[in-house]
Amino acid sequence: MHRGLALVVAVAACRAAPSPPPTTRPPDPARARVEIAAAGCGDAQEAIGRIRFVLQGHNAAYSDLVIRVDGGATELRLRIAHASGEVGLDRAFTLAAGDCASAPQLLALSVDRFLTAFPEWAGPPPPPPPPAPPPTRWLDVTLRGAVSSIWVPLGVDAHAGGLVDLGGDTHRFGIAALVRASVPQAAGSGRFQQTAFLAGATYRYRAGAWRFGGELRAGALVVSGIGYALNASDWLPWWEGAVFAGRPFRWGAIGVEVAASGLRDKAVTRDGLVEEDIPALRVGLAGELGVASTR
Repeated sequence: MHRGLALVVAVAACRAAPSPPPTTRPPDPARARVEIAAAGCGDAQEAIGRIRFVLQGHNAAYSDLVIRVDGGATELRLRIAHASGEVGLDRAFTLAAGDCASAPQLLALSVDRFLTAFPEWAGPPPPPPPPAPPPTRWLDVTLRGAVSSIWVPLGVDAHAGGLVDLGGDTHRFGIAALVRASVPQAAGSGRFQQTAFLAGATYRYRAGAWRFGGELRAGALVVSGIGYALNASDWLPWWEGAVFAGRPFRWGAIGVEVAASGLRDKAVTRDGLVEEDIPALRVGLAGELGVASTR
């Protein structure tokens, strides 16, 4: 804040005040406010015009400055502040009665010199940063499916299931369940077929236009003989890990899934003469379809 009291100096300085062309009236500023509340010393409308002309010259017409002049017959007080209340200049002038006619020039010159010395006051203040958006949270229910090739031995299976997850735009955690069945595979004179009932914990990560995920599954695997003189079924414990990479869409996602287990179980006939590995590796096309979402 700058304060001062001037008499002779102020009156002398007003002789050098910038003068706008007499036929030119600058357009009214859209934002800066000029308020003249002085009574009896100088022409208020002339002072407003001159101050606005100075604001134009400093590119401050669209600033948030509030310029106010108060006073009486021979005393003036000039105050320059931001609309927020921050004061940059608060100066008092005492004029002789014969000098009031030059008061508009004195005020315009004072504003001009202040903005020249402190140009940062001429521009509008930087807008406040926008508030950070609240993190998006939602609960999603998704139908899932996949068709995969399996080996060894080579075969094909498919699964269908559902996923419920909770999370934000980037990280999501959930639980999933699925039922998977394979096309029967050859084993000696017959075939064997696998049906798995699995549940698991999931994690999904979104990076730009891609979605990645990981899942740990556990449950039971039913291995059934087909085409033998005496068919039988057996239940085995099963676990596996799966990873997914794909593209999300408004309706869901589609991509590639790879699932593998560390188990090395075998399908064996009752007589023990034929045995085949139960495939532990799956690579296939997987898709998701969103059916419900709560934000």
